[in-house]
Amino acid sequence: MSSDQDGRDPVARLFGALLMAVGGLMMTLCGLCSLVGVIYAVGSGGSDMGFSLLFVLSFGGVPIIVGLGIFWLGRSLRSPKRR
Repeated sequence: MSSDQDGRDPVARLFGALLMAVGGLMMTLCGLCSLVGVIYAVGSGGSDMGFSLLFVLSFGGVPIIVGLGIFWLGRSLRSPKRR
């Protein structure tokens, strides 16, 4: 199989770009959903606001961290090999 100028397989570069797109979308969508939850928790102003924020962080933060990991994996596949 041929490789491009920087020594990286084109299929690996494509797969890396796809992983970066999936990770970016995952972080964006989960972040927006978490933001709506935080705005709702702050807007309601109840006595359980701390619990609501912890709830949003625990259920919204985990997919954001996973999306960040997928993005970094795709970035490492897409970047050129170090010699």
